[in-house]
Amino acid sequence: MKQHPLLPLLRDYALISAGVVLQALSMVLFYIPGHLAAGGVSGIAQLIGNYTGWPIGKLYIVLNVPLLALGWRYLGGRRFLTRTIFAVLSYSIAMDVLTVWLPKNGLTSDSILNALYGGVIGGIGVGLVLRGQGTTGGTDILVRLLNIWRGIPYSQTYIATDVLVVFAAGLSFGWELALYAVVALYVGGVAAEFAAEGVRATRTVLIIYGRYHG
Repeated sequence: MKQHPLLPLLRDYALISAGVVLQALSMVLFYIPGHLAAGGVSGIAQLIGNYTGWPIGKLYIVLNVPLLALGWRYLGGRRFLTRTIFAVLSYSIAMDVLTVWLPKNGLTSDSILNALYGGVIGGIGVGLVLRGQGTTGGTDILVRLLNIWRGIPYSQTYIATDVLVVFAAGLSFGWELALYAVVALYVGGVAAEFAAEGVRATRTVLIIYGRYHG
C-alpha cells in the first residue's frame, strides 16, 4: 500500500511539536524555578531574563536570529528554515503560556531532582525534535553541524558548547547550582541521543571462568 506523501511531513512536525512542549516543560517546571542554567541559547535567555524580567520566550527568538543564517547555509536551506522557525516559535509560545499556567516555583526545590528531571525531559524533547529533522535553534544547530561534519555524539557536543553558559550561571546563581546544571546538561545530552537515535550500540559481556588451584 502506497504511503501518502504528506504522512512523513506530518510525522516530522508532530515529533517537533511534542519535543518543543517537553523542552518548555523542563524549563518552566525545573530549570527556571531551580535556577539551573539550561545551556545554549535557552540558558542565555534565562540569564538575561533573570536580570531584566523580560519574557524568556521572546528573548529566545531574538537570540536565535543569527544562528538561523548558519543553519540555512549548512542544514538544508528552506526545509531547515521552515522547520526551525516553526520549532523556535512553538517553543517560545509554549514557554510563555506554560509560565502563566504552571506553578511559578516548579514542582520541587530539590536541586538534584530539578537537574535529573529537567535534564531527562528536556533531553527527550531535543531528541524528538532532531528525529523530526528539525532543531529548536541555538545549540541544536551546532549539535547537528558537528554531528554531521565530525560524527561527534550529541551528548559530547552539548557539554562542550554549554561550558560558557554554565560558567556565567555560576557567577549569577552560585557555583553549587552551576554544578547541578552540568549534571542536568549531561543527562539531557544522553537523553537527547537516545531519543534521536534509539539503541544502536550492542554490548557484549565476556565472562571468563576459571577454577583456582591453591
